[in-house]
Amino acid sequence: MAYFAVSYQLNKSKEYKPLWAEFARLNAHKAMNDYYLVDVETDSAVVLRDHLAALVDNDDMIFVAKLESRPAPYKCNQGTKAWLDARF
Repeated sequence: MAYFAVSYQLNKSKEYKPLWAEFARLNAHKAMNDYYLVDVETDSAVVLRDHLAALVDNDDMIFVAKLESRPAPYKCNQGTKAWLDARF
């Protein structure tokens, strides 16, 4: 299992129910608006990025970073500390 931080910017005020449904399916934790923590089987940020990019339009942005050590959140959404405690 590998841990990733995923941030996205959806342009032109579109709705992306498929992307949000995929975050739910992956049991991702929403640490902040448009910023999720995900644990998945792949060890590759590129593989996760490409998987999520298939769910958005070409003018949108996705940033995926593999977490190699415990991040240091400040005032994130409820449950963020618990998500990190369970994994780091």
